[in-house]
Amino acid sequence: MNDPLQAVLYIVAVPSTVILVIQTVLLLFGIGGDDADVDFDADNGIDGVFGHDTVDHTDAVDVSGLRLFTVRGLVAFFAVGGWSGIAALQLGASRLVSGIAALLMGFAALILVALFFKFAMNLQQSGTLDFSSAVGKTGEVYMTVPAKGEGKGKVNVVVQERLVELEAVTESDRALLFGEAIRVTRLAGNNTVVVEPEIK
Repeated sequence: MNDPLQAVLYIVAVPSTVILVIQTVLLLFGIGGDDADVDFDADNGIDGVFGHDTVDHTDAVDVSGLRLFTVRGLVAFFAVGGWSGIAALQLGASRLVSGIAALLMGFAALILVALFFKFAMNLQQSGTLDFSSAVGKTGEVYMTVPAKGEGKGKVNVVVQERLVELEAVTESDRALLFGEAIRVTRLAGNNTVVVEPEIK
């Protein structure tokens, strides 16, 4: 192995891959589900570019809901990036092209890991929503709600800072139509609410 770049890539890729495999095995057994975060100085304009006014420097960087630069994300970055660079070199690419390929593939792995855990967190949160907190909240009709409890429709309401779609019935004398503003008065089941027209 005479190429110093290839040697560096192996030094980066092999340990990162071992750590990634260990993390994955532990995750399968329910260990290490909460990803440790790396402190990152976000005073570099990222918050301004992506519309965030402030970023907690003790947490992972949050870009449009994605938690970047976590330990697991960085391990994936080095593992995938390292092996991508090695593969490019072995296919005859120049050092410059191999380095660029390593960076691009590593960053793609970083984004994919962030997307995966964002999706996983959304699934976890969806199972812990307290629909009783929807009582008194306003929203709008998504699918017509028949009058006098003669059937179910659907409404969109913000519950625990998340926009959720709930089945709805109404005791109103008329049907509530698509786009109409409503108020939740009480619960009528696990994910069914009783609504009334919102009086403005």
